[in-house]
Amino acid sequence: MSRLSHLVQLRPFTDTDIPAFTEAVNASLDTLLPWMTWAHADYQAEEAASWIAFTQQQRARGEAEEFVIVDHQDRLLGGAGIRFARQPGQFAALGYWVRSDAQRKGVASRAVTLLLETGFARPDIDRIEILAAENNAASRAVAERCGARFIDMRYGLIILESGPVNTAIYHVHRP
Repeated sequence: MSRLSHLVQLRPFTDTDIPAFTEAVNASLDTLLPWMTWAHADYQAEEAASWIAFTQQQRARGEAEEFVIVDHQDRLLGGAGIRFARQPGQFAALGYWVRSDAQRKGVASRAVTLLLETGFARPDIDRIEILAAENNAASRAVAERCGARFIDMRYGLIILESGPVNTAIYHVHRP
């Protein structure tokens, strides 16, 4: 199993990512469909363009930092982002996905580590939350590898195609 983790970088999405993002989603439906409600067969470039435009709006408003995960050759490996708390009592939250052919190589763990650094660079963030469906073992393992502590299991925080599911809640505290 080759490790890509030392080659992984995050950068903001640009319009030039539309074709690669579309291709990555369509090539990764086997691992996206169970967990990501936005993913579907025949994902279109217009949908990728809409998502990328939305990420740029969120960044401009200071609501979130969404990134494309790339390797040293700028190959799109997935996406990852951190959304900032909007109200007192809420936590910043991060999410991630990795294309199927880049999984199990440390990509998600490296992306999460970089996202945590981004989040904790803001002095107002003391805790970052990661949510994963109870049965999403891969996503839960990434959270744990990155130092997140399991807090609780709650029903309905994540709603999949099949409906609400138990959600594992993880927290990472400022180092």
